[in-house]
Amino acid sequence: MLTQISWRSLGAAAALMAVVAQAQAYTEHTDRASFTAAQPSQYLYTFAAPNIVSILSSAQGDLADVSTVGGDPHGQAQGSNVGGSSGGSIDNFKPLRFDFLQPVYGFAFDDFDLTPDESPVVSVSFADGSSFTHVLGTVSTAFTPLFYGVSSAVALTRVEVFSSDAGFDYQPGNRANLVGNVTLGVTAVPEPPSMVLGAVGLALTLFVRGRRRSGRSAG
Repeated sequence: MLTQISWRSLGAAAALMAVVAQAQAYTEHTDRASFTAAQPSQYLYTFAAPNIVSILSSAQGDLADVSTVGGDPHGQAQGSNVGGSSGGSIDNFKPLRFDFLQPVYGFAFDDFDLTPDESPVVSVSFADGSSFTHVLGTVSTAFTPLFYGVSSAVALTRVEVFSSDAGFDYQPGNRANLVGNVTLGVTAVPEPPSMVLGAVGLALTLFVRGRRRSGRSAG
């Protein structure tokens, strides 16, 4: 009975630790200063039109492949920014996708093509198989840049971004999207030690309780 209860307690604690770890695996940033603090080692990309954008390179080699979902296997530079491409022509209505070729722990951009009645939608996938899709905020003045960043203890594998009517179906195809100041961070973010210690403490507490209950049952 002792072994059964103790292992059950440890199993519950381990499951809780996994949930805690996943919940704390990433941080979203609404300003570049906090993103830079989390990702001090980073690469900032600006673009020059007219050019296709297919690879984001760095001193470490190629970091990301750029493509248009449902369009060309690349994006297109527009000014110093990048948008989608279909049939060799600019198509900002399709999602822009970044597939990472090396460990990348942070991704950030400024969205430059927003009006007050639309919102960017960003999807992020991680190396552990988890992912999320979040609808970002709106701007009060048209074409005001909107910053978004994410930093993570788990490597990112893919990011997709597009724009949609605010408060509607949040599906691609009804609003144009253009991003710039694309930034890739290569600094692994450590797990918060306080959360890890707390989970370990809880696991030990559950284990001790299981032993005590088992002892009373045996007596």
